Amino acid sequence: MLPVPEKNKNKIRIFQLKKYLIICAVCAYRFTAAQNIVPLKEDTVILNIPAAEQRFVSMNLTLLINQYNVQIAQATYLQAKLWYNPNLTYGQTLYNQESKKFFDNSYPGGVEDHTFQLQQLLTIGGRHSATAKLAKVGVTQSQFQLADLLRSLKYQMYTDISDLYNNQSLITMYVDEEKKIKHLVESTQALYNLGNASGNDVIRLRAQLQDIIAQEITSRQAISNDEEDLGVLLVYPGNTYILINDLGIPTAQIPPYISILDSAKNNRPDLKLAYAGVQYSEQNLKLQHSTAVPDLTLGVANIGAGSVVPDYWGITANIDLPFFNRNQWNSRAAKEQIKQAELNDSLALYSVTNQVTQAFTNLYRINNAYTQIDSHYESDLNEMMNNAISNYDKRYINLLDLLSQISTYIDGKTNLLNMKAQYFNAIHSINYTTGIDIIK
Repeated sequence: MLPVPEKNKNKIRIFQLKKYLIICAVCAYRFTAAQNIVPLKEDTVILNIPAAEQRFVSMNLTLLINQYNVQIAQATYLQAKLWYNPNLTYGQTLYNQESKKFFDNSYPGGVEDHTFQLQQLLTIGGRHSATAKLAKVGVTQSQFQLADLLRSLKYQMYTDISDLYNNQSLITMYVDEEKKIKHLVESTQALYNLGNASGNDVIRLRAQLQDIIAQEITSRQAISNDEEDLGVLLVYPGNTYILINDLGIPTAQIPPYISILDSAKNNRPDLKLAYAGVQYSEQNLKLQHSTAVPDLTLGVANIGAGSVVPDYWGITANIDLPFFNRNQWNSRAAKEQIKQAELNDSLALYSVTNQVTQAFTNLYRINNAYTQIDSHYESDLNEMMNNAISNYDKRYINLLDLLSQISTYIDGKTNLLNMKAQYFNAIHSINYTTGIDIIK
């Protein structure tokens, strides 16, 4: 054998080193991927609707943050009610030419040099009270904003809970079906090995199994998203697994449409906020009119040696002359804001009316479909599926019949769970559009 040149030996060593590094990288990647696949240790929280509502109201950080807006508005209102502070001015001699001293207030004849003036600002046009009343409307607006935020976040919580419950129920069904089909795959594979079954049957069963696994993965991803949302809404740690044991669908009768619409008009916080917007604009116009009247400043003054009359006492009055600026354009802007607020009020009312109509129609349609489902329908589906597995094992039915019944079972169970979730969401949609829990 010819000796390998030193140059080629180096190339071989470099190639082997690269190969070793690639193998190490692949092994490290697979190890990391395996670590990622294994779920973190989670704390399981079994949750129902009453417990979720209680925790939401007491723990939701967004609500707690926005509660401070009400307190801030209340503090602003109380501040606006306070009267203006009086103004005190004091002066004395800097340099006494008689005594040749600094800060010497004594003059011949026993006269002391000093000057002080006490003044108080008075809003004779009612600007002070108008400002306080405007701030009071701001408190009302902040309260309605908080109530509307509570309404929106609660509805989001309900939809997340129903979606989580639906997907968790689907996971239970998928896992159960995977066990059954894995059994069929193994038994059919054994028959195929003995020459008593077709290879296509094994492939089709495996394909059915993979289809169910793919649907399970989709549901698990949806569960992760719902848990993320609920973790923020209900303030749970990131490693918490939330298990919904029951939706607890309300059983009360659906109120008449007129009753629901009237309730929405009387209770919707966003509609009340629109009404308060008109009040705010009207009160702002009063404030702008009052600002057109100049403020009056009254005072009392005492002047010592620097006055013509020693130890002079007098009163002062100070007021601007409204020749040029009468706040006329701010008043004009306030009038236009009233018109804008009134249109926004009308828009809000139309929106509420249409939302109530759509929510009522949707609930009425889903309620008709949900109440017509036979009480034995779910148990009949389960019995059909169990019989299909048993009959295929005994070769009473062929593979096509089995796959058809599996598809029927999965579709039936999925539609049943979706219908339950849609009915739950439709009820809470009515409560959301109404502004109160009109259906409990």
